[in-house]
Amino acid sequence: MKTKINILWASMSGTAENVAQQFEKKAIEADFDVNISELNDVSMNDLSEMKNVAIITSTTGVGDLPTNGDDFWLDLEKCSKDFSNLNYSVCALGDRSHEIFCGAGNKVNKKLMELGAKQIIEIQECDGSDEGSDEWGNEFIRKVA
Repeated sequence: MKTKINILWASMSGTAENVAQQFEKKAIEADFDVNISELNDVSMNDLSEMKNVAIITSTTGVGDLPTNGDDFWLDLEKCSKDFSNLNYSVCALGDRSHEIFCGAGNKVNKKLMELGAKQIIEIQECDGSDEGSDEWGNEFIRKVA
């Protein structure tokens, strides 16, 4: 049976969505069973059933998730579930010229660690573009394989 990877994304301008789609192609080529979803389409119960999760999000406002990830964050923020069966990593897109760099990805990462999820590779912070996301995706696939 193929190993499954869930790719969860939130994007304002489309860059994070594009990174998620590129990662999906890479994971399928590496023979993984892949599910890709907008963050807001994932409940905490859904998340607790997942094993390998790649989260890709841009940052908007003052360190906030995009609107298509905001409901997910509000649920995660107040969640107290045990996520110790979850292997994950975050690819955070941001811009160093803003007061809070990659704030959305960093707060999701921090909360998942607090809930016991296992960070399989360090968070990838991309400044102003998707630079670094390809290497992050390759490393994620290596770790999950």
